[in-house]
Amino acid sequence: MAKPKATTTPRREIRCYLCGHVFDVSSMTMSVPCPRCNKALKVEDVHVKTYVPVNDLQTCGKITVAKNGRVVARVIRAGEGIDCEGTLEGAIEADDRVILNGKSTWKGKTLVTSALVIEDGAKLHGHVKVPWERPIPPPTPTTPPSSSSTRAARSTTEVKPTKDESTPSHVESPSMP
Repeated sequence: MAKPKATTTPRREIRCYLCGHVFDVSSMTMSVPCPRCNKALKVEDVHVKTYVPVNDLQTCGKITVAKNGRVVARVIRAGEGIDCEGTLEGAIEADDRVILNGKSTWKGKTLVTSALVIEDGAKLHGHVKVPWERPIPPPTPTTPPSSSSTRAARSTTEVKPTKDESTPSHVESPSMP
C-alpha cells in the first residue's frame, strides 16, 4: 500500500520585532514564540476598521487601517508594512513600505521605515527617517560556555571575634549574703 503524499505548507520568513532574529514559519501561523528571545510574536495581518486604543500594536505581518479606522498606540510595529487610509498616532517602525493615502493622518514622535509613499493630502506630524533598516542582531553562540565560567566564584570570609565578643554574654555575679 502506498503512503499518502505529505503536503507541505508554504513557509514565510519573518523577523522578530523585539530582538531582530530572522526565522521561517508556516504561512498559516497566527502567532509563534521567537526561538531567540522566547517572546510571543503576532504573525497575522491586522485590519483596523474602528478606533483601537492600545499600548503597542505589533505584528510580523501587515497593518491595514481603513478610512474610518484610528490607531492610538505608544509603538506601532509592522514587519510587512502599513497601508493607512485613516489615522495613526504613535511611533512607527516598519520593515517594509508605509503607504499614507490621501486623507490619512500620522502624528507621533518618529516614523522609521524602509520606504514611504505619501499621497497628496496626507498629513504627517513628527520625525521621519527613510530609508531605515532594523539593526541585525549579533549571532548567537553555537558552543555552550565552559562550566568554569558559569560557576559562581565562592568566597569565604573569616570572622574574628572582637574584644567584647570574646567574653561571655552573661557573667554570673557573686551572690551577696
